[in-house]
Amino acid sequence: MAIAIRDNLPVLLVVLLLSSAYILPVLTKIRRFRLVEIFSVLALCLTLAGGVYVAREVLHNGAFRYEVGGWPAPWGIELVINSVTGLFLMTIGFVTIPILLYASADLVEEVGSRQRGIWFLTLFLLLTAALTGLAFTGDMFNVFVFVEVATIASCAIVSARNDAASVEATFKYLMLATIGSGFVLLGIGFLYILTGNLNMGFIQHELSKTWQNYPTALWMGMSFFMVGFGVKSALFPLHVWLPDAHSTAITPASAMLSSLAIKGYIIALLKVFYMAVGAQIILALPITNILLVLGMIAIIAGALFALAQDELKRRLAFSTVSQVGYIFLGIGLGTVQGLGGSLMHILSHAITKALLFLAAGSIVKYTGKTRISEMAGVGFQMPVTVGVFTVGTLSMIGIPLFSGFVSKWQLLLGSLQDGNYLAVLVLIAGSLLAAAYLLPVVRVAFFQKPEEKPLYQEAEYVQLIAMLFLAVLIILVGMFPGALLDLAQQAARTLLGLEVLL
Repeated sequence: MAIAIRDNLPVLLVVLLLSSAYILPVLTKIRRFRLVEIFSVLALCLTLAGGVYVAREVLHNGAFRYEVGGWPAPWGIELVINSVTGLFLMTIGFVTIPILLYASADLVEEVGSRQRGIWFLTLFLLLTAALTGLAFTGDMFNVFVFVEVATIASCAIVSARNDAASVEATFKYLMLATIGSGFVLLGIGFLYILTGNLNMGFIQHELSKTWQNYPTALWMGMSFFMVGFGVKSALFPLHVWLPDAHSTAITPASAMLSSLAIKGYIIALLKVFYMAVGAQIILALPITNILLVLGMIAIIAGALFALAQDELKRRLAFSTVSQVGYIFLGIGLGTVQGLGGSLMHILSHAITKALLFLAAGSIVKYTGKTRISEMAGVGFQMPVTVGVFTVGTLSMIGIPLFSGFVSKWQLLLGSLQDGNYLAVLVLIAGSLLAAAYLLPVVRVAFFQKPEEKPLYQEAEYVQLIAMLFLAVLIILVGMFPGALLDLAQQAARTLLGLEVLL
């Protein structure tokens, strides 16, 4: 039995989350809402355990394939389990569990009813299942399916509160996400026309022989992918949906979207580029140069927009635009060091931004203040919440001993090795700007005295535990990054075709 579970773990993880999402609405008549929350957390814990196991297997034994139902590709569905899969699965587990723990404290109050709370948990698990599927899938058809499931679930959780602002943000998100999906579908169509296959391995094999005969068509297909996934991952200037969606959604939704959802689309883009098309073709086309330039622009532009915001959650939302730029800068470098730094930043930013949004949500809820200029002295009344926010701030800036430093250092080394000194300057400028828009929050909260002594309460204990978990994780990754760095570097080599898939 144990051997069967181990051998079928890739498909079981996806089925587990999809089944859990299916079961939750059935439990609507159960009066103990806490039981539903515990069930959801257990499903995510099993996902994390599976992610750790997968990461360990690929580190020690290398990447491998799984054929669903025993049907070989291209007739059957193929799952590819490699270092990219392991790293992203661990990221999903590290982030979703504390977010759901945080939500368990006041979810019904946030969304308005127990029924809406159950539907939120259902959509949360559905989104997690889609992201898990994106980590595993090895064919373009399922890339599109999981991207659409993730998009629909993301739009739905934005509107969980059901007020006018959330509905408007959801509508804007849905419209732009639909356009992005259309571009992704067009890109898939071009690959199918050129190769007659949807399996990534077969696509790469065919393109390696014929792509020089159809460079224009291939370039158009890649352009569609860049635009489509650029919209979904909020790459500047395709980010216009993100500030409203992330700032108006309830806190767990904001944390989930900013930390994980947009990262899933970037993982999908990496799979299309490097596992379907192939590193040789991608590096031969000007794609990486475009992504490098867009990444550098995003770092600066997102930071400047964040600096101009006085509303705390909107400042964090615009900072996500900037941090996404770091990821695309690493992809644009097109080297093992740069791509490894990009993958490491996916993990680092996920846990850091989840912590920042959870802490910000607690500050806003328990103080009633949404603007940074109004938060004088909050740190004295909510020392733990503002303290963990400070940990996230230091990580986002890239201070040593925090996870953000590890990923930014890798990107800096990758830029130096590539001889791209402009990228080096942008990375340094981005960190300075991050300090400029995040440290004032800490300064106002801890070092600015209010006109009247406020009486604010600290966040709920379970919320504090969730935030402390993420804060400790940020410090541990920053102090002991060895295993995760090895996994990220191995993932980069896998994407660049420097490691053979078994």
